[in-house]
Amino acid sequence: MKYYRVAFQRGCCAVTACLLLGLLFAAGTASAQLTNEQVAQIPAGQQPIAFSHKVHAGDNAIPCQYCHIYARRSASSGVPPVEICAGCHKLVGTQLDEVQKVMKFWNDQQPIPWVKIHDVPDFVRYPHFKHVNAKNETFPDGVACQTCHGPIETMHVVEKFNPNFGTMGWCLECHLTVPGMLERKRAIPESEHSTLVMNAKTPDGHFRPNLTDCLTCHK
Repeated sequence: MKYYRVAFQRGCCAVTACLLLGLLFAAGTASAQLTNEQVAQIPAGQQPIAFSHKVHAGDNAIPCQYCHIYARRSASSGVPPVEICAGCHKLVGTQLDEVQKVMKFWNDQQPIPWVKIHDVPDFVRYPHFKHVNAKNETFPDGVACQTCHGPIETMHVVEKFNPNFGTMGWCLECHLTVPGMLERKRAIPESEHSTLVMNAKTPDGHFRPNLTDCLTCHK
């Protein structure tokens, strides 16, 4: 609950947005709202609830980290706790069948049994917080969610945007765009003026991790 309170405080703007949306929905003027008939058109896939990222992250521009509250501080992005869903849907879309399913989980104090779509093997270490908080020439503001997950804000049903998601070659394609990593991979002998030595630190003076070393990604 401690983490939830912190996330709730930091996401106060998003909560305010949800409250405003609730008022708009009540007035019948919000174009982003789906009817039960429209929701029925969304393929349910394997999920217990027809949750649309397009409606939430796209149409209503709710930040990914408002729901995935652990992404910036933990290895896992975290499955959104039901109280985050209930925080908005106590007011928004209460007449929708899918929202009523969500609220039943909330009232029963049970987690929603979401089916994981994006996964990597157990022998692969992928810390979300290292990527979200990355600071380098390639990703000056951190790695955007869409870099790995594709245009998630356009998806009614989540699916792997790239079929190679989580494979070693797919990961290295990105890692090798960071300055100095290609030279490390090729194991060029170091010299005072080698690119490897020159790129050992980021422009702000921090030593770069070796993003091509086996132990960087494997346990």
